Amino acid sequence: MDRLASGSKGAWVPTKFELHNGRWRSARKDGVISRLMGDLQVAMYEYAIQKYARGRLIDLGCGNAPLAGIYRGVVDEYLWADWVNSAHQRFVLDFEVDLNNPLPFDDQSFDTILLTDVLEHLAEPDHLFSEVSRMLKPGGHIIVGVPFLYYLHEEPHDHFRYTKFALAHFGIKHHVPPVEILEVGGAFDAWSDLTGKLLGGAWRPLARIPYHGWKIAKLIPVIRRLNGRAAWRFPLAYVAVYARSADAD
Repeated sequence: MDRLASGSKGAWVPTKFELHNGRWRSARKDGVISRLMGDLQVAMYEYAIQKYARGRLIDLGCGNAPLAGIYRGVVDEYLWADWVNSAHQRFVLDFEVDLNNPLPFDDQSFDTILLTDVLEHLAEPDHLFSEVSRMLKPGGHIIVGVPFLYYLHEEPHDHFRYTKFALAHFGIKHHVPPVEILEVGGAFDAWSDLTGKLLGGAWRPLARIPYHGWKIAKLIPVIRRLNGRAAWRFPLAYVAVYARSADAD
């Protein structure tokens, strides 16, 4: 394990997400193609972090730590860990680690572990789940975010799409049962996001059509209800929260 001398948090600034009128949202500087997914995703992450994150937190596969603005106000200490070949710019890291290998952290050393948009990129996810289960303190929580109805990205390191049943199985298998598995978005959200990415690949301004069209359509109550009801079968993504029993050894 390499602890980096430049591990100061002072250089961090918002990147993927930004605070706007007291709410976190997808950063508008990045254009419209992934804006819908980002807005929906960060709302669920904010909910899970505010409700469950406490104590000592590690953000595994943190990239440029886009959620730091949310969790730094609710935990006592937070650490950033990623591998040196990450595709994302990183302002600072506390540790360089390879999530495919055993992690050099002590047993039961963290109250909160974040794995957001990481698990789908690992060819052997069971290994990582075993490691984070080992590292979690009694009474602690693991917060996981994964895409579902989403396009290929960061190829060739895009290996899996997980259902809520697969996510539940990970926790049960590794003795950290899920306490919540939340759908992110519904069928029309998925349609808008994927159509925007398809059109944006041809000519970026076209991506605005499904995004803004869906924003208008969601103002119609019956369409909004249909989208919510369809989330169970057609989610854009999931956010899952796992817990270790407070009296676990």
